[in-house]
Amino acid sequence: MAASLKISLQDFVFRPKREKPLHVLELSMPSTMQGEERSYLCVTVTGEKDVKITYVITVEEKTSIQYKIDCMWLLKDLTLIDGKEAMQDYPKIDMHFEQVYSWEAFSTAVKYAFTRCIRKMSKIHYRRDIAFVNFDDDHMSDTGLFQVSEDTMYTGFELCMPSGLLIGIQLGAMLRA
Repeated sequence: MAASLKISLQDFVFRPKREKPLHVLELSMPSTMQGEERSYLCVTVTGEKDVKITYVITVEEKTSIQYKIDCMWLLKDLTLIDGKEAMQDYPKIDMHFEQVYSWEAFSTAVKYAFTRCIRKMSKIHYRRDIAFVNFDDDHMSDTGLFQVSEDTMYTGFELCMPSGLLIGIQLGAMLRA
C-alpha cells in the first residue's frame, strides 16, 4: 500500500477527528463495483487511547478524491477473527462484532499484516488477545520469519527493480556488440 494513500487518509479523514492511523488494509472490490471506487479497513487510535477499525470508501473523480466513512467499530468489541483457511493462500477474513462482517484483502500477506496489527493493539490497549481461528501460527507470531510489512516489501521492490532493469539493458547491449 502506497505511503501517499496512508498520508492522504491521515490528513483528510483521521487527523480532523484526532485519530492516528496505524494500519491500512486495502480491500479487493467485487467485479460489480463501478468506477474508481476503492475501500479500506483502517486501524486507528484516538486521543483517548481507544482503538477503532474504520471502513473507508474512496471515490476518485476527475479532479479530486472523496473519502467516506461507511462503518466504524471499537476494537474492544471484536470477539473473533476467522481467517477462513489456514493452509492455503486465501485472502478472506470474517470479523465478529455484534454481526459478522466478511472482507477480502488483496493478498494473504496483507491480511496477515492487518491481523497482526489488530492482535498487537488489542494486547497493548486492552490487555487481551482476540480469538483467531483458521490462521497459520507461523504467520501470526510476533517474531516469525514472515513479519515483513507490505510497505517494506514494496519499497524493496521499487529500489531493486531499476537496478535490475539497468543490468538487463547493459547485458543486452554487450550481447549485441
